[in-house]
Amino acid sequence: MSENRVVIYSNGIADFQRGYDLTAETPRRISIPVRQDHLADVLASFNVYGDVKLESPPTFRPSNELEGNLTIDPRRVLEDLAATLSGARVRIERAGGAVAGVLVGLHQESEATAGEPMESKSLVVLTDDGLRRCVLREVQSLKFLDEDVQAEIDKALRRNYQRIKPNSTFVELVLSTAEKQTEAVVQYTIPAAAWKISYRLRLAEGRATELQGFAIVDNNTDEDWTDFLVCVVTGEPITFSTDLAESKTPRRNRVNLVSETALGAAEAEGPVVVMGAEAEFGGGGDEDFDAPTGQGKFRKAAPTIAGRQMMMRQSRDMAPRAAAEMSRADIQEVGDFNLFESESPVTIPAKRSTVIPVFQVEQADAKSVLHYKHENHPERPYRSIDFTNQTGFSLGRGVCTVFEEAVYAGNCILPPLKPQENRLLPHALETGVSVHRNPKRQRNKIVALRLSEGCCYTSTRQHRETEYHVKNNRDVAHQLVLDHEYLLTEPDLEARLLQQGGDEPLAVAAKLTAGVRYSVSLAPMSELVVRVEEQRIDQSRMELITVSKQHEDFRIAWLEQNLVKTNGPLALDEGVQQCLAIHQQMEAKQEETTEAVRETERLAARQERLRQNIKAGGQDELTNRWRGELDAAEQSIRKIEEETIPALREEEKTLRTKLRDALRSLAAEWANVGV
Repeated sequence: MSENRVVIYSNGIADFQRGYDLTAETPRRISIPVRQDHLADVLASFNVYGDVKLESPPTFRPSNELEGNLTIDPRRVLEDLAATLSGARVRIERAGGAVAGVLVGLHQESEATAGEPMESKSLVVLTDDGLRRCVLREVQSLKFLDEDVQAEIDKALRRNYQRIKPNSTFVELVLSTAEKQTEAVVQYTIPAAAWKISYRLRLAEGRATELQGFAIVDNNTDEDWTDFLVCVVTGEPITFSTDLAESKTPRRNRVNLVSETALGAAEAEGPVVVMGAEAEFGGGGDEDFDAPTGQGKFRKAAPTIAGRQMMMRQSRDMAPRAAAEMSRADIQEVGDFNLFESESPVTIPAKRSTVIPVFQVEQADAKSVLHYKHENHPERPYRSIDFTNQTGFSLGRGVCTVFEEAVYAGNCILPPLKPQENRLLPHALETGVSVHRNPKRQRNKIVALRLSEGCCYTSTRQHRETEYHVKNNRDVAHQLVLDHEYLLTEPDLEARLLQQGGDEPLAVAAKLTAGVRYSVSLAPMSELVVRVEEQRIDQSRMELITVSKQHEDFRIAWLEQNLVKTNGPLALDEGVQQCLAIHQQMEAKQEETTEAVRETERLAARQERLRQNIKAGGQDELTNRWRGELDAAEQSIRKIEEETIPALREEEKTLRTKLRDALRSLAAEWANVGV
């Protein structure tokens, strides 16, 4: 007996393998129903295996094969065809005999009756003997003799049919064999609903924790999956849609035989294993899920208040009991793909879903803890499961329902886990324990300085402190897992545990991507403080000489502000003091130069007044005196511009060179050895 198998990937691809029994006497025609928009996927993946011969290759109707202009109104078929297909060759059968010829069209006239006139419709046909009229109500059959016309009618009818069953088509082939009896396997892939995985995690005192996995499979196709081995895979092979199933005549472009450039290297990004979307069973009332053949039904009901109280009473009796035994799936791990295959064939009707049990294993190390992370909740920790994957195979991302002593304890998301990987699974908020996070202000302190080659190198210690005040208001002990997120970049850490007057160091339990994890024991009705100190040394470099295309600048002001005026450790350094002294001399020369320029401006203004006075005066003594003063001002301006200012600027240039050399010659350092 041939087996059918479907492999469903979590990215929405289904790989079908259909088995067909063949004998030597009779070739077997195979017709596979496929949606038209899935044809390209079938063609891209179609394979036939077995000791068989392909008598007829796979044929199909292109996805755009039904395009056409002919439409048929189902309510008035003959009238519609007669009006649309005028000129087509036809043969009409009627009670008075057959009529063959060219269809002219539809004729309509009124016939007199005893009452109201009656409309009579006739098909008009051009025969060898002329036009013949065939009353419409007497027509027994109408056949179109042109193949292309009949093909257009077939397309129009299939388009009408698609309104009932959209996109339906078939891939057809014929197989034969020389063997007395053999099996052929036809394989192809199509898009399908992605499967989801759902977990049950059961914790009970005195018993090992049980982890159950269920695959939620949706048959969203138009056909039943009858007696299929169902395999679900946690993997995402690359897939995309193409135009393989469309009939096209492409426009041709010119192609040069010699390429302008050679091909470069081609790179492909590696695949990432991702599970399907989370599955949640929500809603109220009763809800049935079809289960695989022989597995019964999974039933869920929303309990009433009385029902919940009964559940709590029953849970005390149920606590030592294990979950019902269920059938197991065959589990394989191939690379990054994890395969779960049903033990026996399953039947899933079209447009229905099912829940398939895939595994049930014991988890010896699973335990309940409290987990606090400020980002998740600023004041409360979450009840969580400290979970290590001890199944021996990889687990995919899925929703996990937690039961404690047979009582529902909440839901969580189980992330993808390789064997022996560990995760915390938060499933409920713990209202009996409060956490107050108190981050202190950052403190910065310079701990080292070094002056060298015109630069100042500074080492600054950054310090942050965070306190977590934890209070347990219940008479129950807990193990608290606390996640601390770094406030500084890659800091050195020191943590202290303060409780009942004691102070002891606290070790890091685990490193996180941007923080660390601590684990502390929380006694009943108790309080404690976790103090986390972060420190890092930040190195900075300040250039004391900056040069641009037009200007050279000295950061003496920064040196004075940060080292001298703060009475810093290098404030009295001989080289620093020398640089400050040279800079003061240079500033004094700059001020002298500025004052000389101002003097030339004052003299130039006086010259302008004297010229105006001379212009208004005559040949008297006063005017002659003005002429003398004008000449003296001109001589003073010439002396300042030609002698004084150039000399001052040369002196300033010498001092600038001296300061540059002094800054570059600085060599001093200091470190706070107590830090």
